[in-house]
Amino acid sequence: MRENAIYGRRDFLSVSGLYLGRFLLGYRSQIPSADLDDFIYKKMERNHIPGLAAAIVRQRQVRWSKGYGWASLDPKIKMTPDTLQNIGSISKTFVGTAVMQLRDQGALQLDDNIDKHLDFSVHNPKHAHSPITFRQLMTHRSSIADGSAYARGYGCGDSPISLRDWIKGYFIAGGAFYNPEENFHPWAPGEKGEYNNVAFGLLAYLVEVISGLSFSEYCRQRVFQPLGMNETSWYLADINIAHHAVPYSYVTRGVVRGPSWGGSAQGVIGASKQTLVADRYAANCLYNHPNYPDGFLRTSVHQLAHYLLAYVDNGSLKGRRILAEGTVAEMLRPLYPEVDPNIRGLRQGLVWHGHDGVWGHSGGDPGINTLLNFNPSSGSGVIIFVNTWGAELDEVGERLLKEIDSL
Repeated sequence: MRENAIYGRRDFLSVSGLYLGRFLLGYRSQIPSADLDDFIYKKMERNHIPGLAAAIVRQRQVRWSKGYGWASLDPKIKMTPDTLQNIGSISKTFVGTAVMQLRDQGALQLDDNIDKHLDFSVHNPKHAHSPITFRQLMTHRSSIADGSAYARGYGCGDSPISLRDWIKGYFIAGGAFYNPEENFHPWAPGEKGEYNNVAFGLLAYLVEVISGLSFSEYCRQRVFQPLGMNETSWYLADINIAHHAVPYSYVTRGVVRGPSWGGSAQGVIGASKQTLVADRYAANCLYNHPNYPDGFLRTSVHQLAHYLLAYVDNGSLKGRRILAEGTVAEMLRPLYPEVDPNIRGLRQGLVWHGHDGVWGHSGGDPGINTLLNFNPSSGSGVIIFVNTWGAELDEVGERLLKEIDSL
């Protein structure tokens, strides 16, 4: 009965995502298939999703966007395409963008030994003489692993540990987070691939060292401001948290759907075990991590659409260029099989993943799932945010891609 109160048609509110920001002038709100709302309602009810926001881009414009359900269940606040949310591993593509900007400027080469840019050495102690490169870090082939210190790094609010201290503590022998067995795979850099988060914190720290700016400030100046992403930030302290969705974990019979990260009770950060057992939806706190560049960017569907539009227009949005001509195509060139052998046909580019001409990235963390997919040939794409973990979004993404031709 409680689910019906949330998902029943009478109470299930949606809100149009009309947006007339100066970078999206000319945007037209058009209505896709008449049964799209029914499709999304049913998906949300079936997968216990409190709130969903989505957008479709086509021909260098946001052609449709909409919010469904709730950014907060208590008090009830509608989910809209302007609701802020952490976007999980889509954040990694911003790290890749920053690295490629510096490459375009001649400040680094993708096959550089990263030690060339550091005042300490990063190496796999099992393969001490094998260099680690930017390309390996960007394609999950560096042999760096996410040790248990990574899981313990989740915590409510912004981390008191700086990116610099985290990276040095993780990679320098004797450091606070150093563990030679847990922090590295047994294989040599470049030998094979396995998905890795810490590598993107290391890449972001390299951006800091090379640019002379903190990574958050670098992104603000070189990516967010040029694209008009004016309410986008790596830190909770820099946003209005009243605009932020509550990240919910779905709980049934005392079992939490989602990852058990951060040392939190049954996988929910900032909630007690008693709360989890009693509540169907357990609210996570707004959390962060010292390795924040791998997955903790806060933005909205509409703002992320600015970024997507720059990628589908070869690195430029309304005359504001963030990547050199040809760099996007280079990033979307298949280099290796995807690091997950269970996903057939998926290919790894520079950060981005591709399949049958569609490229993108997804994100998942306690209380959130996200998806960004686009076809660079047609210049079309989709973005989806939900404020819960474990809601597979591929079905919704495929449906929205099918709607593109009608807009």
